[in-house]
Amino acid sequence: MTKQVLIAVFIAVPFLFSGCAGEPNKGNSQTNSNETKNATMKNSVDTTKRNILVKKYDLLNFPNNNQPILLTIDEFFDGNNDEASIAPNLSKKPNILEYFATLKKLNDNPKTVTAFVEIKDVMLYDGKLDDNEWFYTDIIYIIGDLTKEEIKEATKHLIPDEVEYNTENHIVELNEKYKGKKVVYIWWD
Repeated sequence: MTKQVLIAVFIAVPFLFSGCAGEPNKGNSQTNSNETKNATMKNSVDTTKRNILVKKYDLLNFPNNNQPILLTIDEFFDGNNDEASIAPNLSKKPNILEYFATLKKLNDNPKTVTAFVEIKDVMLYDGKLDDNEWFYTDIIYIIGDLTKEEIKEATKHLIPDEVEYNTENHIVELNEKYKGKKVVYIWWD
């Protein structure tokens, strides 16, 4: 694939995912691929959508929060185009849209009750977020009747380090409808 085709896919595909990765380039249609790539990289997150989550989950006080912060798949990915926001320790990995598409498909599976992204870190600089950064996670929880083998097969191209059953009760105790369901986590070191 040429660089121009990759950039076209990078820009076009997000519009299939309801707001993931920002707005289309409304400038001159003759823009070369380097200008398009640079413009896309400068606007890696939708700060309006991110700031709604910051307020909803009090993320500016993240270091002082002792409870896990769990976002839905849609909340975590809508407006997020920060490649380092998930599985950041992988040197070669799929792009963020691939993570979103795969996890959204698992979330929408009839055997899934819900899925959560646990926020593991919020990078603050003098008490503020960088406009090009999202929150960081290394773990996703899938609650329902999917087995770890089914989830492992569906996510193998996302290169997780572990796909296992969660044996702690903190997720199941969140809602009565989770009782008796499997909780499988997907984790990246």
